[in-house]
Amino acid sequence: MSIEKKPYHHGHLRAALLEEAARMIAEAGAERVTMRALSRRVGVSHTAPYRHFTDKEALLVAVAAEGFARLKARLQALGVPDQDDDLAHFQQMGVTYIQFAIENPAHYRLMYGKEALRRAQYPQLQAAADAAYAELVGIIEAYQATGTIKSENSHALAYIAWSTVHGLASLLVDGQMRYPEDVEALARLTTTILLEGMKA
Repeated sequence: MSIEKKPYHHGHLRAALLEEAARMIAEAGAERVTMRALSRRVGVSHTAPYRHFTDKEALLVAVAAEGFARLKARLQALGVPDQDDDLAHFQQMGVTYIQFAIENPAHYRLMYGKEALRRAQYPQLQAAADAAYAELVGIIEAYQATGTIKSENSHALAYIAWSTVHGLASLLVDGQMRYPEDVEALARLTTTILLEGMKA
């Protein structure tokens, strides 16, 4: 008789639980996630998940926190803008944000989407969200210092930029618009139009 192979390696149960929880959220939403169903899908006892998460709420917070970490890593991988890049780096940030949402729908929904957790209740999530926003403001202010972007309120411009890419990302993730053949091309067009309006 063959023994069922566990979908995780010894010592990596927490990571396996987070990965499977994200898959469940992507399939049917956060409401359908239960600790019992999660343990069954991962192939462990019903009590095993509680060694890492006190309850479902703690699990969802951890999934969202992982999402913020992934997004931060993606944005940091872009490096810093060149002095003469004419908003190319800023545009790539917007494209990367949209790509991240599409590739990580469960994390995105808990971070910024329709199932987003109330970050004020979770200091670690609020800090992660604030850090991502501060990064955006910082980039805008750096472009303003070179005269590339209008010298208007940097926070207002950050909200405009964020809401634009967030809107497209949410429509795609939530299935409210038909996926174009080339998502990246649409993302680049969206950010191009946005940045044309922000140029000095």
